[in-house]
Amino acid sequence: MSERTPQATDSGRTVNRTSKLAQALNENLERYLLLSFYVYIIAIIGIEVFRRFVLNNASLWGEETARYMFIYLTWIGASWGVNERLHIRIDILHQYVSERVTGLLYILGDIVTFAFVVVAIRWTIPQIQTQLQFGAVTEALRVDMIYFQVAVPIGMTLLGVRVLQALYRDVQDVRAGRPVYKGEELFS
Repeated sequence: MSERTPQATDSGRTVNRTSKLAQALNENLERYLLLSFYVYIIAIIGIEVFRRFVLNNASLWGEETARYMFIYLTWIGASWGVNERLHIRIDILHQYVSERVTGLLYILGDIVTFAFVVVAIRWTIPQIQTQLQFGAVTEALRVDMIYFQVAVPIGMTLLGVRVLQALYRDVQDVRAGRPVYKGEELFS
């Protein structure tokens, strides 16, 4: 019977907890962020409607922050859609080709999407650099616009990570002769 030292047990637990946390974030990061942004947007818009129509005194910051949260929500939602394969696609073509060809089509789609991500990040970086140089601020909050303009490269980077994960999964499935993950059926 071998005895474990307390350090080894603690280290094992830490690694186990860390890997579980990493796995939970990998599976649900976008969901957590999307839920947070949705709750914020709904709460702020609800408060602003109440303020405008009941108190007759709306704020500028509420509408502005809800608008900027919506921008983050959109880009993070795109990443989630890629991860779950919920993006728009033409499924009818897959009925007429083999599973291998379907897998190759998904791989091609992953490559094209990743190329789009690279181009989008490349085109937004100069705009962000200009923003840093001149330092424009938002109308109501008077907060530096950079916090909201980085939503595109942040969202695109997250989307790129998800596309690379999908590409890896698809290549492994095609090599093994398994059907690729097609996501949920969008329309029945």
